[in-house]
Amino acid sequence: MKTLPFSLLTAFLLVPVLPGHAAGPALPTAESTLSLLEPVDAGVCEWRKVEPLSAASQVLARLSSGCQGGSTALSQDGKRGAVRFWRGAVSMPVVGKPTFPEPFPSQAFRDRLFLVDLATGTAEELPLPPAGELIEYGFDAKGRLLGLSLQGLPTEEVSNSRVVELDGAGKTRGVGGGKKPLRALAFLFQEGKWTQLEMKASSETLGTAALEHRKELGERSIRALDPRFEARDIEDDAVLDQLYELSPEQPEGQWVEFKSGAHSLAVWGTPFGNEMLATGLVRRLERGKVVALPSYAYQANDMMSLRTRGPYLLISLSDSGGHPRMYRGNKRIWSSETARAVTFWPK
Repeated sequence: MKTLPFSLLTAFLLVPVLPGHAAGPALPTAESTLSLLEPVDAGVCEWRKVEPLSAASQVLARLSSGCQGGSTALSQDGKRGAVRFWRGAVSMPVVGKPTFPEPFPSQAFRDRLFLVDLATGTAEELPLPPAGELIEYGFDAKGRLLGLSLQGLPTEEVSNSRVVELDGAGKTRGVGGGKKPLRALAFLFQEGKWTQLEMKASSETLGTAALEHRKELGERSIRALDPRFEARDIEDDAVLDQLYELSPEQPEGQWVEFKSGAHSLAVWGTPFGNEMLATGLVRRLERGKVVALPSYAYQANDMMSLRTRGPYLLISLSDSGGHPRMYRGNKRIWSSETARAVTFWPK
């Protein structure tokens, strides 16, 4: 299984402050409202609030960065947001070639973090935490920006392991070199600087989950784009007979049910420890029948994020949140080949 390189960095440089400009009228939040990053020009990325049914769009901030590797976080009161561009936020297939391949970041790619005032659209580029590699970030219940990082222990040799984090929970795929000891750190950004709040011993398999402050992080796209889902057994033999003909040779897995509200999907899930990851092989379950989603291009080798709200189903590539498709029943009502970090707008 292919994975992403995971480098442990010990220091970051301060970066300049760059302005952002909000545009367009305020957009009320409906069940179908989305948060997304949209490239508009070379080196410019807009964070937008979008209503797919009316095509209404509000620009929250314009950021002097390409959208690749982008993710977002929102404070509970909706007044502040954060956007990060990280070379690790690239969608990877479970096996083989992805349906929608994307280039790895170039050597010129720079890890960047912006703090956004959502009332004015002003975007301030922040320095990264002073120790470790930033893995997760978000706002606590008080509206404070937190950053969680991992750092290699000074006495340990740097491993050539290749791993990928899922939701910062320390879950890894394809780890080489075993459970390398790490140090997890939590930082608070306040008054123009990062202050360390917590430090715990950790490992590649535990990651930022070792930190108590991780429980305080609020809405963030990296969490919503996690491919893990709660799988239920399919017990209807008639349904299983229909699905059997669709079963792929790879990846390893089984047909399970994704049930959320009124939505019932048959998903080819691939095992990940004691959990299941969603692949792109998905079918609707309707009164004992297996129904293909219209205008649906994903395959079993793709790793997906499945999210629902009310009558809406949002499917996108995991991690990057790219190539999203939104459905209402058997109708595709919205899609994009350019947007990234696509999630439902938090209520």
